[in-house]
Amino acid sequence: MSIGALHAFGEGPTNSAPGKARMAKSIQYNGPRSLNTPALRQCHAYVFALVLVLVAPPNVSAANSDKANPAETFVQNSVDKGHAILNDSTASVGERENRFRAHLLTVIDLKRVSTFTLGPYARGASMAAILSFENAFADFVTAVYQRSLDIDGQTIRVTGSVARATDDVIVTADVTRVAVKDAPSKIAFRVRKTDNGNDAVVDFQAEGVWLALTQRDDFTAYLQQHGGDILQLAGELESRAERIRAGATARSSSG
Repeated sequence: MSIGALHAFGEGPTNSAPGKARMAKSIQYNGPRSLNTPALRQCHAYVFALVLVLVAPPNVSAANSDKANPAETFVQNSVDKGHAILNDSTASVGERENRFRAHLLTVIDLKRVSTFTLGPYARGASMAAILSFENAFADFVTAVYQRSLDIDGQTIRVTGSVARATDDVIVTADVTRVAVKDAPSKIAFRVRKTDNGNDAVVDFQAEGVWLALTQRDDFTAYLQQHGGDILQLAGELESRAERIRAGATARSSSG
């Protein structure tokens, strides 16, 4: 990916004055990058929060709304499909894991996100190192899904969207927990077009934090401490994925 593409992915400007005004009143992409929720910090905020959303029960009224634009429909349909995979009682845990991993790879622009999270270390890196990191990143996402199997009782309702550019849309949604009477949590997805012209999630906002930006800070800090070794970072992600799976297996056995 070129330097220009990385800038376009991360913090590119809104293209019009009205767009700038709307974004100033609603969602700022350049926001705080520190997380205040311990669970999100422990599970690496980007993928954990995204999985929580993707496994939530579907909201049919939002998905079928005549006012929904393509980006909004894409987000709602992704939520619905993730929920269907999670609740397929005919499939084993391993089968659901593999299917959900494949689902995530259709929802997230993995190449774009993983390259972005490497920050300046992506420039000049070998193709082998980039591919190793992408595979480890995808494996980490899948492991977090396993940890999230027991999360239920929340619904997602897409509430609207703001276009930053013709291929860059912020889709907003409410997260409501059935057993909690508090006001819905506000979340947002950044949806962009892939090279093939398809919609894909490239970032996710929870509790005011844009999580791919936070993930980039985490990964680049690690690389600074380890001589910029992307293969070592890939290995670290694989180790984290293994620890998450081990924890999920232990809880399942004790339950």
